[in-house]
Amino acid sequence: MNIPITKRIAIGSFLLYAFFSFYACSKKDNTPPPVDPTPKIAITSLSTDSGVYNASVTIVGTGFSNIMANDKVFFNGKPATITTATATQLIVLVPLSAGTGKVSVKVNDGTEVFGSVFNYKASWITSVFAGSGAPGFKDGTGTEATFDQPVGITIDGSSNLYVTEQGNNAVRKISTDGKVTTIAGNGTTGSVNGKGSAATFYHPAGIRAGNDGSLYLADYANNLIRKIDASGNVTTLAGTGAIGFDNGNASKASFTGPTDLVLNSTGDVFVADYVNEAIRKISKGGIVSTFSKSLIPGVDDHIHGFYFPSGLTIDQSDNIYVVVNYNIKKITPSGVISAFAGNGLQGVVNGKGNKAGFYAPYMLTIDKSGDFYVTDGNQVRKIDKDINVTVFAGLQASGAVNGAANASSFNYLIGIVTDKEGSVYVADTKNNQIRKIAFQ
Repeated sequence: MNIPITKRIAIGSFLLYAFFSFYACSKKDNTPPPVDPTPKIAITSLSTDSGVYNASVTIVGTGFSNIMANDKVFFNGKPATITTATATQLIVLVPLSAGTGKVSVKVNDGTEVFGSVFNYKASWITSVFAGSGAPGFKDGTGTEATFDQPVGITIDGSSNLYVTEQGNNAVRKISTDGKVTTIAGNGTTGSVNGKGSAATFYHPAGIRAGNDGSLYLADYANNLIRKIDASGNVTTLAGTGAIGFDNGNASKASFTGPTDLVLNSTGDVFVADYVNEAIRKISKGGIVSTFSKSLIPGVDDHIHGFYFPSGLTIDQSDNIYVVVNYNIKKITPSGVISAFAGNGLQGVVNGKGNKAGFYAPYMLTIDKSGDFYVTDGNQVRKIDKDINVTVFAGLQASGAVNGAANASSFNYLIGIVTDKEGSVYVADTKNNQIRKIAFQ
């Protein structure tokens, strides 16, 4: 078939146009989309998969902001503190009680991106339970309240704390939710009995809760042992107020600078009579006697002596433990005295029994497991059931740092007590606070 030349040229031109049009369309359809220059947010690794509160963890990934305020990090849903931020690394601190769960990141409040699982390890943590730190005499909850030189501390069967204050000459109550109220004393010095704020004290020291809801306290500068009943009435349990060392009927007996006291299982009260260097007993019948005393006043022979006893605690078998100089001594219910812990020399030395050393021990307590805790200058020392003495919390230098117990700091610790869960509370005297050391 013969096709005119002009027609063949037209057909060829059309086919050529169609080919190039198809090629162009195909090329256009196959063009890849533009590349987003923003890196994808992702967590690729953690520097560690476990740790305690406030431990530093490095998160490696992509798409983070180098402006810390734009990044948010969570451990099992709990927000973490970021200390350093770059586009590929976030250095964070483990939040308290984080539990076990995935670590996640948000950038500019965008989609939450998850990484691997982190396992939180509980540890002993120091915190402020009550008190702003400034000296004062204000009731309130937690750090809204103020204290002035808290000294003694005890706990009742409902886990309420009671604190004596040297500066305010008062007795304060701290409920389990941290609410502070004044139950006796009005801030002035005196020895007046009465209800609540009508009563006065003079540098009250050690305090203990009785099973009947009453409180017993050593009113140090008044040379008296006082009692506060469940309704808040303050009376004198023993002592005339005059300096002395007289036994007999409680109303005629005398003490000189009592610092602490404990109650045994039958309701007898034992007193650390500091200046008289003796442990005194007040029977339920109201008779004061000398339970144990230094053989030679002013001398501690490490076995029989009581060189200015300051703190007492008692175990379930009615054995009494006494802080004496740089030692802890034990007295059985029958009055047998033995060395318990301490070498008699000043120093922070960990060790077993008489191999250990204390720096400035003051008061002590025993927990439900039979472990002892001793306030020792700016530290809390622990004596376990095998009589191994270690540093439990605090640095030797004074301070007011919270956090990990072994890195926290205090300023002159005196009173100490434990609760049913094993948490330790201390009267941080010069910081004007009640501090809590809990396993969390």
